[in-house]
Amino acid sequence: MQTLVGIGAAWLAGLALGRQLQLTWVDWLVLAVAGCAAAFAFRRLVTFRSIFLGLVLAALGAARLQAAILAPTPADIDFYRDGGEPLTLTGLIVRDPEPGDFTTSLTIRAEQLLLPKRHDTLSVDGTILVRIWTDEPFAYGDRVEATGLLETPPVFDEFSYREVLELHGIRAWMAQAQVTRLAARQGNPFLQVLHSIRHRAHRTLLLLFPEPEASLLSGILLGLEGGIPPDVERAFNTTSTSHIIAISGFNITILASAALAGFGRALGKRRGLVAAALTIGAYTLLVGAAPSVVRAAFMAGTGLLALRLGRTNDALASLAATAILMTLLQPLALWDVGFQLSFAATLGLVLYADRLQSWVEARLGAWTSPAVSSHLSHPLSEFALFTLAAQVTTLPLTAYHFQRLSLVGLLANPVILPAQPAVMILGGLATLAGMVWLPAGRLIATVAWIFPAYTIRMVEFFAAWPLASIPLGRFSLLLVAAYYAGLAGLTFGLPALARRGRLPGLGALPAGVALSTLAVIAALAWRQVADLPDGRLHLTVLDIGGGDAVLVHSPMDRWLLIDGGPSPTALVEDLGRRLPLLRRGLDWVVLSGAGDDQVGGLIGTTQHFTIGAVLDPGTSGQSAYRRWMEEALEAGIRVIPAEVGQTLDLGGGAILRVVGASDHGLTLQLQYGAFRFRMGAASDATLGESAAADPQAAATAWLLADSGSGFANSAEELAAQSPMLALISVEAGNRRGLPSPAVLEALSTTTILRTDQHGWIELVTDGERMWVWRERASE
Repeated sequence: MQTLVGIGAAWLAGLALGRQLQLTWVDWLVLAVAGCAAAFAFRRLVTFRSIFLGLVLAALGAARLQAAILAPTPADIDFYRDGGEPLTLTGLIVRDPEPGDFTTSLTIRAEQLLLPKRHDTLSVDGTILVRIWTDEPFAYGDRVEATGLLETPPVFDEFSYREVLELHGIRAWMAQAQVTRLAARQGNPFLQVLHSIRHRAHRTLLLLFPEPEASLLSGILLGLEGGIPPDVERAFNTTSTSHIIAISGFNITILASAALAGFGRALGKRRGLVAAALTIGAYTLLVGAAPSVVRAAFMAGTGLLALRLGRTNDALASLAATAILMTLLQPLALWDVGFQLSFAATLGLVLYADRLQSWVEARLGAWTSPAVSSHLSHPLSEFALFTLAAQVTTLPLTAYHFQRLSLVGLLANPVILPAQPAVMILGGLATLAGMVWLPAGRLIATVAWIFPAYTIRMVEFFAAWPLASIPLGRFSLLLVAAYYAGLAGLTFGLPALARRGRLPGLGALPAGVALSTLAVIAALAWRQVADLPDGRLHLTVLDIGGGDAVLVHSPMDRWLLIDGGPSPTALVEDLGRRLPLLRRGLDWVVLSGAGDDQVGGLIGTTQHFTIGAVLDPGTSGQSAYRRWMEEALEAGIRVIPAEVGQTLDLGGGAILRVVGASDHGLTLQLQYGAFRFRMGAASDATLGESAAADPQAAATAWLLADSGSGFANSAEELAAQSPMLALISVEAGNRRGLPSPAVLEALSTTTILRTDQHGWIELVTDGERMWVWRERASE
């Protein structure tokens, strides 16, 4: 077991290393040969030999990865991408079409390519994604002709669509294409039958169950998650129960248990095992063979093999073997989020499930008889402790990939997990019966409906709790590595020390619990102290893509957001990172204007944060403004029209005042002692005159409107104000060439900080002095 686990660890480490170091697969093979030679030279020294053999395995893993991402040749379809001219190809649809709101995505394995300039046809290979703007039905096995621009998948600010498609072996796409069906049912006959069964089962489910229960069952039973309503899917994500929707080890375990019980009675033990294994394999193909499903199926298969051979299944060794086999076939699976979470959850169950159950059984044994404690510990472990074991190992991955932390997951999972066997078994029986005779399926569905309905209602109940989940912002890979390193030390290091007598009287689990508890308490205490008001005014210009967004923390612990920038995702992320851990609300949202760059980021924030009131500029707004105001009114937020001269008391002497208004929006001034911060257009001519007459009225810092374009802030007004510090929010790359030359000339004696060069910019003042922090030095 230890040998297989070590081989798996070295192999996976090599895959990760191969993606970081720019070496060819030949280079890695040379290193592997050198490692073999070193291992042979040190064959009498066990430690050195093991180290070199580990390096050999790592080099082979890196070589396998590099071989999978070789540059395309003329025989590959992606060799012809980014040519700038439409291409026509024929190929086979190899996966079920994925319908969206306005488009449908087709995965096509290319067979022939027509080159327009040469007027000849080439035989090609490779898989591409084709997006069509039509609701014409296509299906697996259709041979089609597609015409469009063949391009490299894009990389966006928030995520890389290119990397997502590469995980499925796709390196080229047609974003808009014309597709014509040439022939139907041209795919693999066996897979064609499975896809037909899947589609019929899905249609039957929709006839038997109402929404959203039908969509939930489609995801759980068939792996079709696209029809789940967004609010229901959001509730599952909020409560950390989305693993219920996706087919994973839990579903496969239920299927394997039912298949073993049914086939074992009907066919006998030996034939029943074979039939159960075939059922698991067919079901894996039926639902699409996602990495998490393949992993779960492989684990179940090795368990069945162990039963057939009469041996105890070593789960950790099986998990290592699964990881090696899957990444050998598809090296990029290591970067698939589903594979990572599924692997981590299984690892948590393997390492901690039995320990936790034994610990609980021992504690219950002190109060009851051994028989009673054993009887009570099993359901408690299955529905509560096993969830905890899985979340221990998946927590950092969830935080890194989804940048959220569910605070109700440990409560929601034990409540809904007991219903899931009934969801699968009764839902599956209703579907099978309905496919044969619809009235029989409806009879079973009458009872089966109770369990998915219960699941959804309970998830929505927990999702509605205050602080059900909190946004974390960007979660560093270093934190992920540090977490797993610490967890490995607690899991393997402390028991080793205890066996050697270096931790007298301290068992492995109690020691781990004690140290983990102390670490959590220390981290929370540090975070709470850091978030306490310090009697100063904190003002942060957020770096969220070029639009204005300023977060203000007053000396009396009031939080105010001025504008929201253009990106909802970026705004929610930054607010989640900067607001105190237990605070999920803003006292005020102030709009200096109604443009999309000022209001677009606020869309959807009412789902994440409570908002006390909104100060409305009263100007005619663009589409984002209208949409967000509708959300604010639906959420019952008080909306107050802004007027020149109006003030907001932020407490402790901090005041926000509306000092001007125009078609461009409001001019706002934040005052605390001698500190003056201004943002927006200087639309009132008296501002410049008052600054010249009274230096105390001049702005200390000024966030220029329109990213310093010069349209809202004239050079004369800027020169008259002559602020100490000018702040400019500019998107990364600065494609508009801002700020304008006139603005730069007017601010020639002023210090300028820009978000495209310095990232976020934070000003802190006690009313007399000012401190400035920035995310990075000028690039």
